[in-house]
Amino acid sequence: MLARRRTTLDSVGDRWSARNEVNGTVAGSVVQAGVIHQVVLPGHEAVPVPRQLPGPVPDFVGRDAAVVALDSLLATTSTSAVHVVEGMAGVGKTTLAVWWAHKVQENFRDGTLFVNLRGYDREQPLHPSSVLVSFLQGLGVPGARIPTDLDAQVGLYRSSLVGRRVLVVLDNASSAEQVRPLLPGATGCLTLVTSRRALMGLAVSDGARSLSLRLFSRGDAERLLRGVIGDHRVDREPEAVARLVDLCARLPLALRVAASRVAARGRSRIADLVEEIDGDRLDSLSDTGDERSAVRAVFDWSFTRLHPDPALLFRRLGLHPTPEFGSHAAAAFGGTGPQAARRYVEALVDANLVEPIDHRRYRLHDLLHLYAARRCEADEPPEIRLAALRAGLSWYAHTALVADALVFPAHPRLAVDLGEPPVEAPVRDRDQAWAWFTAEFDTLLAALRQALAHDMHRIAVALAGSFRFLVFRPRALWPVRLEAESLGLHAARVLGDVETETTFLRRRADTYQMLGRWADSDADLSENVVLAERTGDGLQLGRALCGLGRSRKLQGQLEEAREVYLRALDLVRGSGHVEAVVEANLSQISAGLGRYVEALDHARRELELRRGGADPAAEGYALHDVAAAYQGLGDDGAAVEFGERAIDVYRTTAATEGYLATALETVALSYERRGSDAAARRCLVEAAAILTELGDPRADLVRRRVSSDLAS
Repeated sequence: MLARRRTTLDSVGDRWSARNEVNGTVAGSVVQAGVIHQVVLPGHEAVPVPRQLPGPVPDFVGRDAAVVALDSLLATTSTSAVHVVEGMAGVGKTTLAVWWAHKVQENFRDGTLFVNLRGYDREQPLHPSSVLVSFLQGLGVPGARIPTDLDAQVGLYRSSLVGRRVLVVLDNASSAEQVRPLLPGATGCLTLVTSRRALMGLAVSDGARSLSLRLFSRGDAERLLRGVIGDHRVDREPEAVARLVDLCARLPLALRVAASRVAARGRSRIADLVEEIDGDRLDSLSDTGDERSAVRAVFDWSFTRLHPDPALLFRRLGLHPTPEFGSHAAAAFGGTGPQAARRYVEALVDANLVEPIDHRRYRLHDLLHLYAARRCEADEPPEIRLAALRAGLSWYAHTALVADALVFPAHPRLAVDLGEPPVEAPVRDRDQAWAWFTAEFDTLLAALRQALAHDMHRIAVALAGSFRFLVFRPRALWPVRLEAESLGLHAARVLGDVETETTFLRRRADTYQMLGRWADSDADLSENVVLAERTGDGLQLGRALCGLGRSRKLQGQLEEAREVYLRALDLVRGSGHVEAVVEANLSQISAGLGRYVEALDHARRELELRRGGADPAAEGYALHDVAAAYQGLGDDGAAVEFGERAIDVYRTTAATEGYLATALETVALSYERRGSDAAARRCLVEAAAILTELGDPRADLVRRRVSSDLAS
């Protein structure tokens, strides 16, 4: 998949004309991407078919009546059916939903969408907007086309599903309000929702049918134990098995945890282990069966059988901002090294307390996450807990700073003193940094909020500053960047750090511009100017003026923009990157005003400043500005020379495909004017292919140029 690059004034110089468009990317999401296949119909373009389900449990048992009820939904084709599977925590709602969805998803030729809505996590449940961004990407909608407004996202989502037969699984929903925007509305689609609540609002307004999932029958409970422990051991000790079923109150989650522990101790009698569970319970369990006590009893029993190091790590995972984590984060929270942390996590996997979900990535069931937090609170003094939390959040902040530097190698960075990192960051290059940001998106936001809640303001500043990576993500996620920068600004003000305050004002102003909120942007930049003038910091003042100039430029006020940038230029001489940004914008503005001699002078100075820098793409930007200026002057030979050099840079630099397409268009025009129609056609065909992949509306215009202007 091609990634799209969008520059900010705080990062690199804005591209003129089409390059001012804000481009998103389809690289990762809050939902697991799944495998996307391609279906190509005669005369049609390839249509993505998402298959996003997690893997099913290998030993699914029982729920015969529920399966029959769900199977009956397949006959519903005249409407968009909605079915809610509701029941208590740990009763097996997700297990049933995922198993059944795997069983029937071939009936849904156009794909299967899945999301864990995290309705009962300690942090905020997923917002429908975040889910819609991911669903739309899975359905093949380019990030640049996804709006920020929730109602508009819902409209686009439902329009995209018209004529398609798609299964949508919405797991762990907290409310009807969270679910309703995610309902397809298209005939032939089916939505399966799981929740601890009945969600009666969906029944009233959306015609949802409800299936209440209860505790296992004794027969199904024994079948689960047979599947995990083995028939021969169950048959040898029927009384112990019956007692184990009672102790677990026939709750599937408790049964699975207990059975996994029994299976791991193959030489022990089931009766011995049952005696241990019965004796270790902290809460009394009556003969009538209290499922909450059963869960606590089984969790306590499984936890107390852990060796001390895995047990310590499990408790500390209760401090982690979200139930999902990587092995390096586990090391940071657990106060150990990555290799040891991996061993301890695998011990937790063996005890069925942690679930592996990807390479060195794991997840806790939300009940186990809550249980771990309570164990940590009960077993460790407050000062130890706070120190562990600080170490864990500090690791996220350190890694975010490292990843930010890799994604934005030549751009100004926040100066935050966090001390030595507790664990080394697991990112070495830009691709790894981008993958880390994508995987940790939700955790970073939760960590930022957690840091502020505990007055860890330096950590909050570092975390908030990393959210500028969202400039490469769909427009619909930019409000999250706005929230993060607002929180970072608050933290900087609490610290009395004026320099960081001005940085966040500039960055937030840039985000406001991306969202078209010009008045809010100007307000932040005006405050930035006042702070810079008060401190006498000429470079900060120059950067603030750059923001104001960019605002005028994007609104087409070129003469005013030029005056602001000229004023900024006097203040940023000798600054390197910032000076290059100013020269780039002045070159593009001059070209827009038809002043091509000035445009060339500015572009040449930009190229001199950018050549040999840390960001190879920056030299490509400057080469293209030189080419565009020469083209405006009518020197197509020079335009081709510098344009081809820019193309060579873009071909070897990640996340510059949009700029490559623009450079190809520029060079094609000069080739055409020189009579080299074959070369022009080659450039335009490649540009059209790139723009199509990016979902850029310019693709149609370029294709028309190929078919008309260069028609043979």
